[in-house]
Amino acid sequence: MQGRRKQQGVSIASMLVVAAILGVLFVIGVRLFPVYMDYYSVRSIMNEVAHSPGIGKKDYLQVWDAINTRFDINNIDDVHRDDFKMKTVGNETTITISYVVRRHLLANIDGLIIFKHSVHYEHTGSSD
Repeated sequence: MQGRRKQQGVSIASMLVVAAILGVLFVIGVRLFPVYMDYYSVRSIMNEVAHSPGIGKKDYLQVWDAINTRFDINNIDDVHRDDFKMKTVGNETTITISYVVRRHLLANIDGLIIFKHSVHYEHTGSSD
């Protein structure tokens, strides 16, 4: 039979340590959740623009304006024009957005999150 000391369970100090760790993880999650929600909005917007009618006839600025207008509507402020790249090879165009988000987490600790998403679409000389 085990001694009474081994059957006591978790001490108050252990419970406080676990609660502190869970609290820190909760705060970090709350601070990073909006950043990831914005990223999924960026992906959705890029896919929407890539599949919009007439996209194959638009140049760099027109595609950026279409994307940026949707960013403004969705209040996405972390993506800038310098983060947007567009490359055309033959009849296929790739648009890429690569950006970095820095958010304060705790005390003097910041989180740096790097996002990158690319969308490919084909275009032809005929009307889309």
